[in-house]
Amino acid sequence: MNRIEYEKMKVRFKKDLSNYKNLDDYLVVGFGLHESKTRFYLIADDNFAVGYAMPKHFDIIDAAADGYIRRDDLNSGREFYLEAEMNHSRKDLRNYLEINDPYENVSYFAEKKYPVSVDYDKSMLNEDNKLSRIEGALLFINRYLYEQFWDDTYREGLEFYKKDSLDNLLEKRISEPALIQVSHYKDELLKFIARAFGAGEQPIDKSEYYARTLSGLISTLFAKEIASVQKIESLYDMCFVTEYENRYYILSRYWVS
Repeated sequence: MNRIEYEKMKVRFKKDLSNYKNLDDYLVVGFGLHESKTRFYLIADDNFAVGYAMPKHFDIIDAAADGYIRRDDLNSGREFYLEAEMNHSRKDLRNYLEINDPYENVSYFAEKKYPVSVDYDKSMLNEDNKLSRIEGALLFINRYLYEQFWDDTYREGLEFYKKDSLDNLLEKRISEPALIQVSHYKDELLKFIARAFGAGEQPIDKSEYYARTLSGLISTLFAKEIASVQKIESLYDMCFVTEYENRYYILSRYWVS
């Protein structure tokens, strides 16, 4: 079935701005009302940072609004509309300020076929750079886990790596791999990470920030379609395995004595 394309609101900037040069017309990602009842617009710049754009700087050249979904819950109950495909892509949103997370929006702008700047290509689309960010986050997170649970008889650490084959991992398994629906990938990944914080299925308190940060960093690796997701358990760890472009990306939650 062909997807129906709805018209979206677009704007054209009145003057040359340093971060709005790649396009003639820019898509309005969301719009709503402030507490003061004044209207605000959310527009992505050339580095895909989504934020406020001042109405005095642009003209609305297409005011069509049928491609938006009303999401007042993201604006403390005040009027707010979110572009339909962003609404579908960012099911994790709890308020509209969270939209400006470049790691979570990679696939969204890739599907929109936005022109990519050199800086964005180096920082956001480069896998080595993304893996380095994940490694850095894990150094901090594992230290945090140690400080939280150092006197417990059982605690867990986290490790992330990629492999060309799962043969070695499958040899060590103690049960059959548990398949996960790709559509549930982000939710299941967050739950998997949260368990390392001793928080059951949902992280709590300050741990929530760390869990969501790691989940977001890992998710940015997969700008295109994920082939499969599974969990594989051995005597010493539980692995969350993402198959992507003929490679296996593995997040291991391992026992620490």
